[in-house]
Amino acid sequence: MSSSMRFHVFETDLGWVSLALSDDGLRAISLPHKSRDAALDAMLELGASDPASDTELGPIPGAIAGIVEGQPVETSIHLDWSGITPFRRAVMEECMRIPAGKTLTYGDLAAKVGRPGAARAVGRVMATNPWPLLVPCHRVVGSDGTLHGYGGGLPMKAALLRAEGAPVTGLAL
Repeated sequence: MSSSMRFHVFETDLGWVSLALSDDGLRAISLPHKSRDAALDAMLELGASDPASDTELGPIPGAIAGIVEGQPVETSIHLDWSGITPFRRAVMEECMRIPAGKTLTYGDLAAKVGRPGAARAVGRVMATNPWPLLVPCHRVVGSDGTLHGYGGGLPMKAALLRAEGAPVTGLAL
C-alpha cells in the first residue's frame, strides 16, 4: 500500500483533468471538468494531498491530452491495480485492447473475458473505471450500437469517439 497519493491537474481540449499517483503507479484519472478547482477536488476526495513531481508524471499528461484529441495513447503507463478485483481487471485490460476509432458492445466485452451474459456487470466495471480515457470505456456501447452511460455525459463520450474517427449513433446533439 502506498504511503501517500500525489496529484496533478492540467487542461485539455475538453476541460480540466486531474491525476492521482501512488507509489505503485497511476491510481486515478478524472474525466474533464469545467474548472481547475473541480478537477483538483476530485483528486483531493481520493486522498491525494501533495503535487506530483514532473519526474513521476513522465508522459502521462501528454498521453491523456492526446487521447482527448483522438491521438494514439502511450500504453506503457504503469497503473496501480491495488483494490481491483480479477474480473474488473480482466474487463479493463480487454477494454484497453479496443483500438481507437472502434467500439465494442458491453456484451461483446463480457464474452471476450469469458463471461457471456455479463453485460450489466461489464457496464458496472466501466462505470467505476478509475482510469477513464486511458482505459477507454467511451469505446463501449449498447447492444444496438448506441451510446449509453458515461460519467462525463453522453456528449463527452460522443466527442471522444468523434475525435478518434468512430461512428456515433443514438445521440442527438
